[in-house]
Amino acid sequence: MNKENPVIFDKSALFDALFEHSGEAVLVVDASTLSIAAANPIASHLLADDEESLLGTHFLDLGIDSNRSILEAFVQEFLATQEDNSLTIRLKNRMFRSIPCNLHFKSIDVSGNKHLLVTLQDLTERMRAKAEIEMRDIAIGNVESGVTIADARQKDLPLIYVNHGFEVITGYSAREAIGHSCRFLQGKDTAQPQLDVLRNCLKEGKGCVVQLKNYRKNGSLFYNELHLSPIFNDENELTHFVGIQLDVTEREEARKSLERSEKRYRQALQQEQELNEIKTRFISMISHEFRTPMTGIQASSALLKRFGDKLKQNKKTQHLENIENSLRRMNRLLDDVLFFSRAEADKLNVSRIEINIDAYFAKLLETLSPIYPDRVIHFKNLGTVSKSFLLDEHLLDHVFHNLIGNALKYSPPDKPVICTVSSDSSTLTFEIRDEGIGIPKVDQERLFDAFHRADNVGNRQGTGLGLNIALRAASLLKGSIYFSSVENHGSTFRVNFPILNQNSLS
Repeated sequence: MNKENPVIFDKSALFDALFEHSGEAVLVVDASTLSIAAANPIASHLLADDEESLLGTHFLDLGIDSNRSILEAFVQEFLATQEDNSLTIRLKNRMFRSIPCNLHFKSIDVSGNKHLLVTLQDLTERMRAKAEIEMRDIAIGNVESGVTIADARQKDLPLIYVNHGFEVITGYSAREAIGHSCRFLQGKDTAQPQLDVLRNCLKEGKGCVVQLKNYRKNGSLFYNELHLSPIFNDENELTHFVGIQLDVTEREEARKSLERSEKRYRQALQQEQELNEIKTRFISMISHEFRTPMTGIQASSALLKRFGDKLKQNKKTQHLENIENSLRRMNRLLDDVLFFSRAEADKLNVSRIEINIDAYFAKLLETLSPIYPDRVIHFKNLGTVSKSFLLDEHLLDHVFHNLIGNALKYSPPDKPVICTVSSDSSTLTFEIRDEGIGIPKVDQERLFDAFHRADNVGNRQGTGLGLNIALRAASLLKGSIYFSSVENHGSTFRVNFPILNQNSLS
């Protein structure tokens, strides 16, 4: 710096330049009259159409009616103390709408007169972002699945967040879990093969899906399906891991129960080829039937996660409905598998209640319609001796969800499925008739066998358990199922239930 010839700035011009080109909204207010003496372009755009519209305006008139007294009290206190201070309050903008602002006050002298230099910061976007974050926190906090966030930049990847679902699944409170590695859920069971997969993904910063044997706080075992996803910042630095924990204990127990059932089938079967066919079909069914909805859920959730703030509402709704339909399909599949496993273990009970047949079928068809939106179902009551009968609704669901579902699945869209109900003094009869692909003669003898599917079903989805489950459910109600079918001409299933009263049940 040349001390002999210093550069001298025109302070007035410098102030004007800073005032006009400041990145924040700035007002100069006469301390004696509280009228606005000057406003830079950002303040003019934020609060009025132009600077002239603001000049001479009483500063307190910027406040909305409900908080004018708060603004006035703050200004009076500032004038009395002359200490720099800030206030967050809502002001009126040029469209007479309130906007949240942070006001910073500073006392200045202009040509010997006291003025207030007020810097305004528009908090609209910040508050909107905060509200969105709070909404996401509420949503995540109320998800039944466990959600965890681990800090990838710290040793042992300590947890920095767990939701309520995690607390319910594990029995550990957030206070007990945060700050610790998720390893505490493993207990002493550290030799699991899936743990090696998890460790490698953590080391390499990759996502994965693994199933682990974990232990709750009370020591009880649960099976944890962990979905792990890495999070990177703008510099592509790995910062966090997000984990979603699903308690799949019931599913795992059902799988083991099915394995036990398979063992019993193996002992009964005499030919190795027939055993391998059942095993192959079962594994293929489970893999395919769960993979399809999981793929839909993964695709929709990934789009919502990455582009949720950019998607239009109808697109968001479409993805959410896709997730909902996929979950409904998985729940139905799991319900059938659990029913089958409990039936195999002879653990099914019958709970009869009075059921209005017309109301029941109205509800049933309302449930099936979204699953088969391009199919038509006609229900007819041909006359019954009573409006209500002693039946088990859960068992009826397994009978008719499978029978009507099959009729819809294997019928063309232009051929309605006809459902009728009738009765005499002793028997309640249901009939489901379709004009679909029919059942080949060669498959009719084994139609109700578990895992058996007719050769003409093609690539239509199915487990091979539906008709077996329907027959089991009907049998528990002391009922029976008969059918007739001609390939390429359709099928008719008839379900008979004895009409019982309270006296016959006691």
